[in-house]
Amino acid sequence: MKIFLLGANGRTGREILNLALSAGDTVTALIRAEDRLADVSHAQLEIHVGSPCDPNVLETILPGHDVVISTLGPRKPTKAACTIYSESATAIVEAMQKSGVSRLLLTSTALLFPSDKFSHRIIRWIAKNNVREAGLMEAHICDSNLQWTIARTGFLTSDSTADYSLTVGAFPKGGGSISRLALAHFLLTEAKQSIHLRQVVGLCGKNGNNS
Repeated sequence: MKIFLLGANGRTGREILNLALSAGDTVTALIRAEDRLADVSHAQLEIHVGSPCDPNVLETILPGHDVVISTLGPRKPTKAACTIYSESATAIVEAMQKSGVSRLLLTSTALLFPSDKFSHRIIRWIAKNNVREAGLMEAHICDSNLQWTIARTGFLTSDSTADYSLTVGAFPKGGGSISRLALAHFLLTEAKQSIHLRQVVGLCGKNGNNS
């Protein structure tokens, strides 16, 4: 496949990059600064520098790709940082519709699933900026005519397991964290098989943990 990857320099993005290149896929990575992927070199990797929130930048690069995968998210849960969700979504939808690329996969937060648990309400309040902006992102994506899949996850870990549990429209029962490697495996599998078109899925580690 020819993959357009947003968030390639992040920890989940790195997992996707390694898996895709090892599988023989071609990857185009958009990064904000030239030094972000300075340690990565591959014949099937093309790197561009620019903002993922600029539709003109995206539209210039997108034609000819099979799928867009976005793992964009804030490094800190501040109000300003979290706008990366909604601002990138607006740019992605506009650019994809103009360039004729329709398949989109992106990551979001499991905090958007409803829950009556007091602990979840506390976490949602603490992460209110993430919740608000991720909700705006998803609403914009879902209102588009793109062939999207949204993967909502809990906490991400650096564990080495690639196993995961999945539930459509809900967080897996008893679910918890998930490894970035497992999330990367799901996204690349979904990119090639398109099993969950226009669906929101909940992901966690296999059997609700990462063991």
